[in-house]
Amino acid sequence: VYIDLSFYDDMKDKLGADGDFAQGYVIAHEVGHHVQKLLGIEPKVRQLQQNATQAEVNRLSVRMELQADCFAGVWGHSMQQQGVLETGDLEEALNAAQAIGDDRLQQQSQGRVVPDSFTHGTSQQRYSWFKRGFDSGDPAQCNTFGKSI
Repeated sequence: VYIDLSFYDDMKDKLGADGDFAQGYVIAHEVGHHVQKLLGIEPKVRQLQQNATQAEVNRLSVRMELQADCFAGVWGHSMQQQGVLETGDLEEALNAAQAIGDDRLQQQSQGRVVPDSFTHGTSQQRYSWFKRGFDSGDPAQCNTFGKSI
């Protein structure tokens, strides 16, 4: 798992997403991608993307990212069950999930939103899928490929 630590500075300074649990969410999201690879999800998605239109490549990418958000939520649930979370931690993660939605990032950087170019999901989608994993604590609830997102 690789994380560019300057991203944490950007989250805090440019996106208003600060806190230790917000940082934990980012790490857990990246670990979620590792889980996808171990489960064979990532290679299957990459294979589907080979002959797809750019719009479909992007839609599949969004589903992968939202699943990683959900897996991060499952980790958060585990932290809650272990009594590790402090007051405000969940809000930090949910704020971070919303702050890095494609719609918000595009609006900030381009002044407009282009949904067909999304690769990570909207702020609301990211919030919802993290919350789904957090509330359930069940990775089986993270099937973004079998549900409407």
